[in-house]
Amino acid sequence: MESSSPVARSQNVVYIMPHDWASTARFLEPLIEKIDESRAELQLLIVAPDGDSAAAISAGAVKVLEGRPIQIIAATSAARAARLLKLRPAHIVVGSASTIVALMRSAAVKLDTVKQLSIAWVDELLTRGDASALETLMAEVPKDAARVVVTTESTPAVDELLERYARRARRVAAPTSEASTPTAIEYVTTASRARLSVLRRLLDEIDPASAVVFVRDGDSVREANDLLRSMGYGRDDDAIRVAVAAPPETRLTVLFDLPASREELREAAGAADRTIALVQPRQVASLRALAAGGAVKPLTLPESGARARENDAQLRSELRQVLDEAKFGRALLAIEPLLDDFDGAEVAAAALSLLEREREAHRTALATAATTSGHRDPGGMVKLFVTVGTRDGARASDLVGAMANQGGVSSTEIGKVDVRESFSTVEMSPNVADALIERVNGATIKGRRAVVRRDEPRERSDRPSRSDRGERGPRADRGDRGDRPRSDRPRSDRGDRGDRGDRGDRGDRPRGKTGARPRREAGE
Repeated sequence: MESSSPVARSQNVVYIMPHDWASTARFLEPLIEKIDESRAELQLLIVAPDGDSAAAISAGAVKVLEGRPIQIIAATSAARAARLLKLRPAHIVVGSASTIVALMRSAAVKLDTVKQLSIAWVDELLTRGDASALETLMAEVPKDAARVVVTTESTPAVDELLERYARRARRVAAPTSEASTPTAIEYVTTASRARLSVLRRLLDEIDPASAVVFVRDGDSVREANDLLRSMGYGRDDDAIRVAVAAPPETRLTVLFDLPASREELREAAGAADRTIALVQPRQVASLRALAAGGAVKPLTLPESGARARENDAQLRSELRQVLDEAKFGRALLAIEPLLDDFDGAEVAAAALSLLEREREAHRTALATAATTSGHRDPGGMVKLFVTVGTRDGARASDLVGAMANQGGVSSTEIGKVDVRESFSTVEMSPNVADALIERVNGATIKGRRAVVRRDEPRERSDRPSRSDRGERGPRADRGDRGDRPRSDRPRSDRGDRGDRGDRGDRGDRPRGKTGARPRREAGE
């Protein structure tokens, strides 16, 4: 492995290395070496992709300090970091770009004393879409501060960022051989803190006659040795032990830490029949690069596979299509913290449940949009009549939910939903209309037994038309109003009603269904 080179002031450096926390010392050591602990001010700023990364990098920096009185703060929370920085200044601050920008705006951090800036790992930061916060931050970093960038691989987006913020950077990459031999690797995704549990399950399942657990970090050596000892292994002469290279006749190599180079991987794998890596989701890209073109395949542990097989064929088909077409950079990073407490297959199952909820919300949004815009699907939809309306408390989302859940149709088959006072109409694909009527007719919607049928081709409204009201009968049938003296009725102050002679021209207008207005009795 290439030794770390000191970073001179105003010199820009790019480290290209696997995304492995065991590798952080490689770029942190030369940075921390330049810190002057006698000056109580911020000298080294490290920009991480997120809070978890900031915590891991800060923990790696603590190991490098070796007792030096250097104050370091992992800015995993802007409020907490701001409070601590007011109590005492820090020599090193590690945090995401957005968190550091928040500290800048609250005046908790001032960057004018920064001598060194590190962005690690920048390819992940760009995947998270935090470029705008990084741009705001970089505008405040002193121009003469040394820039150290860490990335898993060199991509056009990374090269563009280097051109803007770290021009003419010296590249430091792990040594590789042009004739690198492809290495086939299987991998199990897990969080860093869950690797011990996965290692135990892996050894229980495979039960190899001989195995090497590859480690690079001192803490990893201790943790792996303690686990093997608890399982009955761990002695130097055991067939299953911790080592950095696989001896001949080794059946299995487990990469507890990720090798820093292809040569290191080749030594670790040796002539083992199988090589299995325990990696975080964000490390899969690094693993593929290390494999040098060798097959890299996921390995599912049996109990996880049993839960995953419960998914039906349709969901599996949809997932395969997404896997073939999509890129998962941000999605993989988003689920990684869950792997501290759950297996990857369990997280996937939870994601499927969440997918179903989102689909229902999508159906509701479509129904609401269709009702609001009055949009009608031009694809030959048929209209269904449903005897549930707003007076029953029904909304468009309730009808869409009933059609989807009880009728078994997808949102793509549902068109405009129009909810009136006493009934509703739903446009439906003719391919599923009859089957839906059979399934939903008689079902309970908002506490009412609904009748569903094809809508008749006539205009409907919330109030029946006058022709549907029937004969109302003579007005006299509404009660004997003459029993009460006229003097008991409230009178208006609008003067003598006889003064309305100018309204006599309205006498030709019909006075309702009973004809002319009844004549008033004299004296009323």
